[in-house]
Amino acid sequence: MKSQTYRLGVDIGGTFTDIFLLSAAGEVVIGKVLTTPRDPAEAVVTGLRVLLHEQGIAPALVTHLVHGTTLITNAIIERKGAKTGLLTTKGFRDALEIGRERRYDIYDISLENPAPLVPRFLRREVTERLDNTGRVITPLDPDEAVEVIRSLVADGVEALAVCLLHSFRNPTHELFIKTLVAAHFPHLACSLSFEVMPEIREYERTSTTVANVYVKPLAQQYLNKLNADLRALGLPRDIFIMLSNGGITSCGVAGEYPIRLIESGPAAGALAAVFYGTRKKLERVISFDMGGTTAKICLIDHGKPLLSTDFEAARVYRFKKGSGLPLKVPVIEMIEIGAGGGSIARVDKLGLLKVGPDSAGAEPGPVCYDRGGEEPTVTDADLMLGYLSPDYFLGGKMRLNLDKARQAIADKIARPLKVDLLRAAWGIHQVVNENMANAARIHLVEKGRDPRDYNLIAFGGAGPVHAYRVAERLKLKTLVCPLAAGVTSAFGMLTAPLAFDFVQSYVTSLSDLDFAVLERLYADMEKRGHDLLAAAGVEGELTLTRSADMRYLHQGFEIRVPLPAAQLTNDDLPALRQAFAEEYERLYKRLNPGVEVEVVNWRLVAAGPQPHIALQPPANMGRSLTAAHKGERPVYMPEHNGFTPCPVYDRYLLPVGTTFSGPAIVEERECTVVIGPGAKASIDEEQNLVITL
Repeated sequence: MKSQTYRLGVDIGGTFTDIFLLSAAGEVVIGKVLTTPRDPAEAVVTGLRVLLHEQGIAPALVTHLVHGTTLITNAIIERKGAKTGLLTTKGFRDALEIGRERRYDIYDISLENPAPLVPRFLRREVTERLDNTGRVITPLDPDEAVEVIRSLVADGVEALAVCLLHSFRNPTHELFIKTLVAAHFPHLACSLSFEVMPEIREYERTSTTVANVYVKPLAQQYLNKLNADLRALGLPRDIFIMLSNGGITSCGVAGEYPIRLIESGPAAGALAAVFYGTRKKLERVISFDMGGTTAKICLIDHGKPLLSTDFEAARVYRFKKGSGLPLKVPVIEMIEIGAGGGSIARVDKLGLLKVGPDSAGAEPGPVCYDRGGEEPTVTDADLMLGYLSPDYFLGGKMRLNLDKARQAIADKIARPLKVDLLRAAWGIHQVVNENMANAARIHLVEKGRDPRDYNLIAFGGAGPVHAYRVAERLKLKTLVCPLAAGVTSAFGMLTAPLAFDFVQSYVTSLSDLDFAVLERLYADMEKRGHDLLAAAGVEGELTLTRSADMRYLHQGFEIRVPLPAAQLTNDDLPALRQAFAEEYERLYKRLNPGVEVEVVNWRLVAAGPQPHIALQPPANMGRSLTAAHKGERPVYMPEHNGFTPCPVYDRYLLPVGTTFSGPAIVEERECTVVIGPGAKASIDEEQNLVITL
């Protein structure tokens, strides 16, 4: 049995659950098992039990576990949360449905808005009122509040969202309602807008608070069960949870604010790309994470992913901004495309080939998995084109059925399109590549970026198969595939510090800014940060990062402006104006001299120490190019107008410094890298496979 301690990252995807064990000495142990959609914890526990047994690692040696999950996203999309009621100020019952009062597509005459998570009959009002400064105009009547909540409970409500007007200015009434709920309805899950999102804008604040409590019982039940199952397995402590902004937190905090987990899994992949990009000194990186169900793309500049506090969940139309439920939560900004190995290919009513966004997932999975799937998928096409080996999928643990994949593509794609089988498979591969490249292209243009300035870091089970053609379409010059690319997101969870975001609205012009009020506000957020991270076990100095949402007076939207970490005084006013001007000019290439600047929100990120990561290559890694050569197989390359004999290399036997040319296939247990003709490939000192197009 081994004696050193291990840190563990677990990422539950739509098709596979990835497990990444990292020892104190940097030794890496990885596992990949099919996800169990009905009980996601089952795949985690089963996969981990098998992996620990195979490696001779005692469960008690796993001293740190970080988990990312799509549970929250799926619950909102599938409307599988708790029956939720909303308590709001009299006259504001319909804020959820009124929304922003604008159409997200002005030309769609049958436009459909997202249905609120709380139907109108479960939205109730209480008599109370604050003005826009937080001054009480009409006091809250406790007896009325109790009766209103009792009526909601009688209607079967399991969770209650409390969102009173201007409570971000003065939370007294919301906090009092929370005490009433605790006293009279202790089993009722409750979320206050002041605790979830103490910011201006009623619609977004209400929507976010409702979504938080809607998934709260489900999240707490899941996290408690997973913790109990892992403790029963022998792990010595509770798990930590990956947040959407790239920080991690304790189970207790995650259970109170589950909406912060909305992009939990994808955020980890972006952090891994930050890690590898920083190690290679790449200033501009596109993180490309393609799994079994979706592909995620994130822009990383100078070692920092783009961040946002605006997110939409459960869009009516997946690619139409504004058609989803708005959530004000800190997230790593990325685009998600319904393009994964399990994405289903079909011929639509117009006779056009379409791929995704619907996926075969883990059950039944692609046809070639031989688990009952009947619809052809991207993985089936990749197998038919020779990119995947039917005998080495998951290192040979799962044999793929090539004949069934061929038959499905022939019946569902080739015959309806009246094309040969090869053209049908290549069409599926091309369509999904173009979908991803086009999404990345649009995202780059929207951010004012030139794709040619970027390098692609590709990972995920399907990412390295498609990355070369995506990079080719974007006219990128460098493609990097890390070792163990198939489980890179799980590794990304181990690169994150314990961290949490805080925000507080205090709307004021810079000229009227009361620095004493501001410092009291920051002192409160800093204390909450220290308390929260200390409870999670953080030791040592915290990193406190301040920023503010600022705009020109009367503008409708704000920009994020970094602030000094030290206490601010009147002497810092010119520096605040200058910081806003620099950021505004960077974004919009212009300024509005003479116009007053206004601050809307003040933000703080409290973070613990950055984990130290030292990766060691696997034992017997890197013998020689000759030893790594596994043979050849016919692989479809359009440059050769058909199948061509292609060398296949064992990733684990390629030594540092090795160089070779495409076309080539490089296989490891969890993923396969496809390299096109004319490309140059090499293994760098960090064990990355670097491809120059």
